[in-house]
Amino acid sequence: MSSDAKTNSEVAPLAREISYQLDSGLRRNDGRFTSGRLAQLWLTLAVCISYANALTGTFQFDDYNVIVNEAQVHSWANWFDHLGSGIRPLLKFTYTLNWTLGAGVVGFHLTNLLLHLANSFLVYRLAQEFVRQQWQHARLQYVPLVSALLFAVHPVHTEAVSYICGRSASLMALFYLAALLCYVTGRTQQNKLLLYVATPLLFVLALGVKETAVTLPLALLLWELCCGGRWKISLKEMWPSWAVLLAAALLFLFSDHYAAEMQRSAAFNTLQGNAATQLAAFAWLMRQWALPLWLNIDPDLPLLKNFSDALLPLSFVIALCVLMLLYWRKRPWLSFALAWAMLHLIPLYLLLPRIDIANERQLYLAAWPLLIAVVIEMNLRLNARVFRIAIAALLLACTSLTVLRNQAYANEIALWQDTAQKSPHKARVHNNLGCAYLLAHRDAEAKQEFATALQLDPHLDKARDNLRLLEKKP
Repeated sequence: MSSDAKTNSEVAPLAREISYQLDSGLRRNDGRFTSGRLAQLWLTLAVCISYANALTGTFQFDDYNVIVNEAQVHSWANWFDHLGSGIRPLLKFTYTLNWTLGAGVVGFHLTNLLLHLANSFLVYRLAQEFVRQQWQHARLQYVPLVSALLFAVHPVHTEAVSYICGRSASLMALFYLAALLCYVTGRTQQNKLLLYVATPLLFVLALGVKETAVTLPLALLLWELCCGGRWKISLKEMWPSWAVLLAAALLFLFSDHYAAEMQRSAAFNTLQGNAATQLAAFAWLMRQWALPLWLNIDPDLPLLKNFSDALLPLSFVIALCVLMLLYWRKRPWLSFALAWAMLHLIPLYLLLPRIDIANERQLYLAAWPLLIAVVIEMNLRLNARVFRIAIAALLLACTSLTVLRNQAYANEIALWQDTAQKSPHKARVHNNLGCAYLLAHRDAEAKQEFATALQLDPHLDKARDNLRLLEKKP
């Protein structure tokens, strides 16, 4: 995350004031500051402040394809008719619910905010459970709430929250994190209902939102390994989730929709080229998380053909793997965070490459343990006063960046103008900006963007068709 805001003369006094309020709250509540009910209050306040200006945003980009112009989500009859043949039925269920309630685009945004708030609380609860497994847990009592607050306001999550179609990431994360929490609680309390019913059921719901939830059984195993569990014993408690994974794999293999998607992905690149591309994408995503100053809904990332084109990202990933192994016992939170991020950002896309090489909403599920690791390290290395000031400054900086980033989602033109500044050499971006201008009846600017798109990619048929359509206008 960026530390630029710390040099601003206005931030230091405000950060100290926030720190004072936090410290006062800690003393007044004598440990109750981190209770579940008060944590919900703090998280609600953080989400409301960070995303209040997202409620006025319009439908954007893919929102038109999957919501506005998609009859399947415009009535319950249509949703039921496509239930057996479509993909992501639970995601479309929520779109149908929002559409039929008639609250308009504000209703969609409000649902996204509520999902983000629920996920922030799940991060808080999971951080609590993780900290309890650490031998320094007495010194880490405020880590769960601080980690959850940073998750709530981190600007890299705007694509999963402010962009309506980003709901696929946040809704899947809701069931995924809830399944993990049920498993962890079930193991702690020896509750078979949580282990053998709730966890696999939530896994099924997560798969009904987005297929990338297939990593859950591995995530459960990773948690066990980083919290002192034994994998042989743990596997016996996880068998319902592995059974769900097997059933899901068979469903995907025999589904015409998923088979077509897998065939298209397989033809996208060679295995070596795909591995190189995904390693570069991973490095880019980690930079976006650590330094969220250039958030971009459509980044211009190259399609690589071999490892020689990705030596720096490859070295970066190898270094992280070495670090993860070195600290596995001494600092398990670092190993857990790095292993979790790599699990959710690399393996799945090696075999099934993405048409869009990377987008920031992938970090929504992948990066929350990194926040826990950062906060734990800060808590252990800094004295109490410096820790409070540093956390206050981080919260203020992240909240400010999130509010600013939400402005890019105000309308279609604002979004693609912002994207064109950050991906000036990507033809699709200029074509999308041209379409936004065309819808706003700004024909001269639209014509210029379509022409720019064709200069960058003479084979972009959409830009050529759009330009011809514009020239035929009276």
